[in-house]
Amino acid sequence: MDKVILKKFAIESRQDLMEKIKNKINIFYIDEEFQLEQKGDLYILSNDKYTLSLTNDEYKKRELLIKRINELGIKQVIEEAAYTWFNRIVAIRYMEINDYLPLTKDNQSLGIRVLSSKDNTSDPEILKFTNLTNHDLDIDFKKEKYAELKDENEKFKYILLLICKKLGRVIPQVFDGITDYIDILIPDNLLNDTGFVNKIVNEVPEDNYSQVEIIGWLYQFYNQEQKDIVMSSTSSKKVYSKREVPFVTQLFTPDWIVKYMIENTLGKYAIEHGANKKLISKWKYFIDETIEQKEEISPKDIKFIDPCSGSGHILVYAFEVLYQIYESYGFNKNEIPALILTNNIYGLDVDDRAGQLSILSVLLKAREYDKNIFNKNIVKSMNIMAIQESNFIDDTVFEEIDNEEIRNYLKKTFVDAKEIGSLLLVEKNDYSQIINKCENGNNIFIYQLKERVLPLIKQSMILSNKYDVAVTNPPYLSLSVMNKKLKDYVNKYYNDYKYDLFSTFSVVNYNLLKDSGYYSMITPPSILFLDTFEKTRANMIENSSLKSLIHMGRGIFGIDFGSCSFVVKKEEANSDNESTFLKLHNRTFQYINIEDIEKIYLSSIENKDFKYNFDLYNNKFEDGLSGKGDRIVYKKKQEMFKKLPSLTFSYWLSDNMIAIFNNKNVADYSDVKQGMTTGNNNMFLRLWYEVQNKKIGFGLSQEKALTSSYKWFPYNKGGDFRKWYGNNEYVVNYENNGAKVKEYTSHLPQGTAVRIKSYDYYFKESGTWSFISSNNFGIRYSPEGFIFDVAGSSLFSERYLYYLIGLLSSNMVNDLLKSLNPTVNFQTKNIKSVPVIYDENKKDIIEEIVKENIELSKEDWNSFGTSWDFITHPLIEYKTGSGYGKDIDKWDYKIKDAYESWKFNCDEKFKLLKNNEEELNRIFIDIYGLQDELTPDVEDKDITIRKADKEREIKSLISYAVGCMFGRYSLDQDGLVYAGGDFDKSKYKTFNVDEDNIIPITDEAYFGDDIVERFKKFIKVVYGDNTFNENMEFIAETLGKKGTETSEDTIRRYFLNDFFNDHVKIYQKRPIYWLLDSGKKNGFKALIYMHRFNENLIPKVRLDYLHRIQTTYEKLLSDVNYKLTTDLSLSDKKAIQNRQADLNAKLNEIKEYDEKIAHIANQRINIDLDDGVKVNYDKFKDILAKIK
Repeated sequence: MDKVILKKFAIESRQDLMEKIKNKINIFYIDEEFQLEQKGDLYILSNDKYTLSLTNDEYKKRELLIKRINELGIKQVIEEAAYTWFNRIVAIRYMEINDYLPLTKDNQSLGIRVLSSKDNTSDPEILKFTNLTNHDLDIDFKKEKYAELKDENEKFKYILLLICKKLGRVIPQVFDGITDYIDILIPDNLLNDTGFVNKIVNEVPEDNYSQVEIIGWLYQFYNQEQKDIVMSSTSSKKVYSKREVPFVTQLFTPDWIVKYMIENTLGKYAIEHGANKKLISKWKYFIDETIEQKEEISPKDIKFIDPCSGSGHILVYAFEVLYQIYESYGFNKNEIPALILTNNIYGLDVDDRAGQLSILSVLLKAREYDKNIFNKNIVKSMNIMAIQESNFIDDTVFEEIDNEEIRNYLKKTFVDAKEIGSLLLVEKNDYSQIINKCENGNNIFIYQLKERVLPLIKQSMILSNKYDVAVTNPPYLSLSVMNKKLKDYVNKYYNDYKYDLFSTFSVVNYNLLKDSGYYSMITPPSILFLDTFEKTRANMIENSSLKSLIHMGRGIFGIDFGSCSFVVKKEEANSDNESTFLKLHNRTFQYINIEDIEKIYLSSIENKDFKYNFDLYNNKFEDGLSGKGDRIVYKKKQEMFKKLPSLTFSYWLSDNMIAIFNNKNVADYSDVKQGMTTGNNNMFLRLWYEVQNKKIGFGLSQEKALTSSYKWFPYNKGGDFRKWYGNNEYVVNYENNGAKVKEYTSHLPQGTAVRIKSYDYYFKESGTWSFISSNNFGIRYSPEGFIFDVAGSSLFSERYLYYLIGLLSSNMVNDLLKSLNPTVNFQTKNIKSVPVIYDENKKDIIEEIVKENIELSKEDWNSFGTSWDFITHPLIEYKTGSGYGKDIDKWDYKIKDAYESWKFNCDEKFKLLKNNEEELNRIFIDIYGLQDELTPDVEDKDITIRKADKEREIKSLISYAVGCMFGRYSLDQDGLVYAGGDFDKSKYKTFNVDEDNIIPITDEAYFGDDIVERFKKFIKVVYGDNTFNENMEFIAETLGKKGTETSEDTIRRYFLNDFFNDHVKIYQKRPIYWLLDSGKKNGFKALIYMHRFNENLIPKVRLDYLHRIQTTYEKLLSDVNYKLTTDLSLSDKKAIQNRQADLNAKLNEIKEYDEKIAHIANQRINIDLDDGVKVNYDKFKDILAKIK
């Protein structure tokens, strides 16, 4: 199947059909009040504006349409009608291509196509008069009526409705039912070039219809657009309605995973109960193991259910396996399909579309095996359906039920049943009296009872039955986005398994089973590791036997965290039960094509010693067959998991690794704490460089901090993967002991006590880590003075802190943590559970190495201006050469030499840190006795201090120079000099600070004080006159000097085009240097320093700079215009004309910009640094460069 074609077709078809259905509804004027008059067979509806003439049939269906709209709303009815016509025409297309269309009285195929022609002519075969008059064609064809129709589309629509009426007697769930109004909403112009029938015939190649699975894929793709819309609203939407749940939870299960689940449940169950073992050779995905023989049962007694059946993919393959089982017992092949449909297969879904398609898919699969299946009146005996609700059933219908208790039970139980779906816990009742009444009664109320209440009875019976096998791909929906009714239900009846519906359905499946039955599911792998699913895992291994589990990467559904599928047998837990695990990926985010995951699986069950090199994988299975491969198959006794924290299914851990959990753990040596949750980070958090520096309380003890007048305090908030020291970026408003944040959180769910947690540990020395990390675990030393966030959880220990930081930075612990929770989250519970062997004899050497590593990482962190402990730029600190005093014309300092010195220093520190980390690894491997399990090696990519990078260092030098121009830094004073408050110009003697906080950036040297001129002066002041040209050239070459550019040209181009973007990136979209920007023509650009902003700055920019450059452009334009009047060569004239066009464009741009800036200037807006960059920048967004 070409899924790209199918997806495009389905999405476009939905849009087209819904628009046409909407237009169709409009012609029936459903909102109008009409006078009714009957004239013969016509019903005349009229008012002052409109007149409608309808046949009796059309009138009745219009009334049904209005009733349905009142029940569901017009949007839902449009959706219902569109998908019903989509399903009908797709079903007809599948059947006509496979020659299944049941068009005779005995429901056999005539070989006549309804939508197309086998000879590829444009007209459908059915429209040939010889076909329409075929005496075997069982439709109510009226020649006279057909002859009255002049338009081919109308003729086809007439015939298509007759075909659907015929098919409604064969497959009523798709072509008949409660949607009787659907017929009058048949789309128009189906045969036109843009018509739906023409598109399905011409856009989807026939070979896509070779497998019934096409129905499932089209269902998924048909829903895709609506799913994307609903999912995109997640950030603003708190819960999903029952109508939206099918969109957000529906995923089509890949074929081979369906086969794994069914062969190892239904197949295994059948073999255990007497089926021929030779069947195993037909089951490619069957995991061969010792099979315990049970009492033999007949295939007719095997009950199989999919409680979330979707489009029926799982049920279709269950049918195939059941057919093989029946066949092995010697049943008549012609009887098997009907036996399976009536005895074995059960399916439920909350989505009516899915219910239609499940029945259709399974029935079409049965038709593959039995050409008479449509003639056996079997559809209504099938046990596959969409769950129905009692909401819209009139009380008069329920009153036909004589037993008041059952009447009330059905009515109450199935109110809003689609909200709950197969989670519904129902009683087992005797409904035989009601069923008999429906079969033998014959009045309008009995008809309604049969149509509306029997489905409730049927689903009640399905839900209260017990089954031998349950297999499903359950919905994935977390508790936080469940609507209130669903959330209340799972809280009440599934409280231990409520955190996601996939967890809840593991218990639903278990409850649906008889003893010794099997269930299988596919879920996210979080079910294996997260604490929230601990009781789900406990139920698997304490009340059942986990038979097998396949653990997959991202290739299955494209889900970032992969997926897993498992098989569980409901039986008394046996400590000797050995489970089979297949690890079909290596890294959490590694994408592997689904076809390649399948090949790895098949290779592994064929050869249990098969290994695969995932590191070499590059979109081809063959890639991983060379080199040292990773083990795939693991055999573990499920009792083993009870030894691991939270019963995590870390099946790949060795016995030695598991044994170390017998020791004490981190929680015995420290206090591990989760931090603050402000409830509104935009209000209470800032990057430290956004606010006035003097308002930040750095390095304070708890006592001093809480009695100080500071507003902002350092805040550990996780960040990127980094070890030992760093990620010190945020500050939190904790003024007056956090008065504002405590007041704010007191009004939020859970309140202040839960959100402002662990406050006794605020400001204390700690080890902190990032809660979320897509890489390895990294713990960092945090000195006194920090508050910490839930994303920057921390551990505290006066005696063991450095020892624990060393331990937690080791390879061993990194491997353990990824085993305990191989997601992107490192929770406090994970850290607490890390086993600790405290070796007093090695304590000193461990702590010595740890302290050195912290110092190395601290030096690295503080080498850049984004650190609050930054001193000076390394290319200034490491400058080498000769020179002294004020005679800079005699200095001989080269930036190139400074860079080489800095590079050497970085390399040495990097080597030292790497050696130290490997030594720590050796120490802990020895302490834990894991010499045969682990190596001490550390890869360069896992060392988190930076090596020198020439481009980065040069760009940061330029940024530092700009900081010196604005007064943020000074060549006369170390560290940060000014970031708000009173400005003192006397601190800037060696290199003068810009007087007015406005530095223009121009494409040519129009002014003597633009940014390039000031930068040139900076280079001379720092490195001297003698080396100026060489230093400028070094900078330009590093920036990517082009062609005939001078070094000054290159630097000017960088300032004009790239400096601000680099600054925005480094400062995490919170720039402190703001760019005034007139637009793409670069008519006017100037930098200002946020911390020196005042209300007079924008007016000054306009009057002293914008107007000044406008005058300059006008003078230049005048000169250009004059030159064009003189004799010029063709090339010179072309160049001057280009210059003329450029100047005109610049002038037009800055004239428009002048209007914008005048509007801002006249308002005299000021800023409050405490509001941060985002709020303040937004005040001037019309005149500032866009932050990308």
